[in-house]
Amino acid sequence: MSDKNKLKKVLIVDDEEDLLWSLQNNLCNDSLKVDILVASSGEQALEVLNGSEQVDLVITDIKMPGISGLDLLIEIKNRYPYTSVIVMTAFPSNEYKREAILKGSLHFLEKPFDINELREMVSLALKEDNMFKGTVAGVGLTDVIQIKALSGVNSALRVKEGEQQGIIYFEGGRIVHAICDDLEGDEAFYQIMEFNGGLLDSVNVTNMPAHTIDIPVEALLMEGVRRMDEKSAARASAEGSSGNEDKVAAGEEDNIKKEDGMADLKDVLTEFTNIPGVNTACLVGRDGFLLDSIAIAGIDTEMIGAIASSGFGASESMGTQLGKGALSMSMIEYNEGPVMLSPVGADAFLVVVAEKDANLGMIRLKIKKHTSQIVESAAI
Repeated sequence: MSDKNKLKKVLIVDDEEDLLWSLQNNLCNDSLKVDILVASSGEQALEVLNGSEQVDLVITDIKMPGISGLDLLIEIKNRYPYTSVIVMTAFPSNEYKREAILKGSLHFLEKPFDINELREMVSLALKEDNMFKGTVAGVGLTDVIQIKALSGVNSALRVKEGEQQGIIYFEGGRIVHAICDDLEGDEAFYQIMEFNGGLLDSVNVTNMPAHTIDIPVEALLMEGVRRMDEKSAARASAEGSSGNEDKVAAGEEDNIKKEDGMADLKDVLTEFTNIPGVNTACLVGRDGFLLDSIAIAGIDTEMIGAIASSGFGASESMGTQLGKGALSMSMIEYNEGPVMLSPVGADAFLVVVAEKDANLGMIRLKIKKHTSQIVESAAI
């Protein structure tokens, strides 16, 4: 039998011999064909898992003598991260469920259960080997969240950094719940956004939790970015007040950084043109002169900079006259798409030219996320 047609292996772990016998003989049917293994304890389960053939899914009870189901779950996630786990229990409680979820199981089944319900859960769990798994390094967590939201599916995104772990639940493309350490809801979501790198694991969810978040995805992301910016600014201020003695050395490093600044700026501007529907991103001085740009062929970015400076100045003047305070962003909508203007530092502004079907929320998020980076890269 080829690897493609090889039956998936499912290990059932429970100290109830009757249940083991029943599942071993009744779980498979015409629509679910798997190779079933059984173990009557956590210790025996680990022996099976340590065998020569890979186990694709473990179905385990929580309360067992010796190694409990939760302890077994930890061992599985540490040793066999690509093995899915379904946790079942005759003693349902929110605390058990929360602990199982945080330790790596997003599938939770309460006894007694209908065999068809378990079959459906097994089928879903075995499909997870094609789900997204990767690292946050090299891909923005906010980008992954946006993609999952746009997909409109019911799923969960697990993010792990060191000993910290958080889970974000999506239902119909909306974020409806999040947990991280002792936090739940939007505060847990903001905590997850502050993870500095880590592992991503995107999985389907059979039991969607109660909704604790009723804020649009775009608003959640923008608030998360705002909080991160505030904390970064606070850290920078604290470091600045205690690091005056390092100014001479820092000044020497500035010359090196400036040489790399324009290359960094190109990378940041490319972040905008990577958004579907965005064709141009320009950094323009308030005098109308182009500082740098990324654009598709045939677009005169110097002309864009010269014209946009007038519109940017007019928008700032209007805000001043109306007592609206400083300009944060201005958008001009045309039949074929918008042009967005946003101040960058004291002497420049960003111009983003998009098509009419572009994701405006993602553009706003990128502007807010990268403004400080542009200021640093361009030394403005």
